[in-house]
Amino acid sequence: MIDPHKHCPVCGNPIPLDERTCSERCQEILSRNQQRVRRTRTLFYVVFAVFVIVWIIFSLRG
Repeated sequence: MIDPHKHCPVCGNPIPLDERTCSERCQEILSRNQQRVRRTRTLFYVVFAVFVIVWIIFSLRG
């Protein structure tokens, strides 16, 4: 029988349930990917907010 485990989100290697990644290298890659996603999401929200503000301004001008 296989011991309970999960897989590293970066490389897919089996790891214990209480670990987040299998190595420091995978942890660094995961952190960089999460920062990139956070930055992209923030940029999307800013661009969307600017679009909505411009749309409201043009709608109110008539």
